[in-house]
Amino acid sequence: MHESPMGVTPESTTEHTSRLQHITVDQDDVVVCTMFPQNVDENAAATQWITATADSFASLEEQR
Repeated sequence: MHESPMGVTPESTTEHTSRLQHITVDQDDVVVCTMFPQNVDENAAATQWITATADSFASLEEQR
């Protein structure tokens, strides 16, 4: 994983196949993760994404 000076961290995985990729931005103590499908055309990319903040996630361990 590589973090740029702007706090943008592009993520990719080599451990398993995923149809999604994500970018996490950490700016002013707010972490935002945007997920979107891989290999979509430019028009589809404008509508096929979801963004979440840290409050949107639940720990898998806590949910079990």
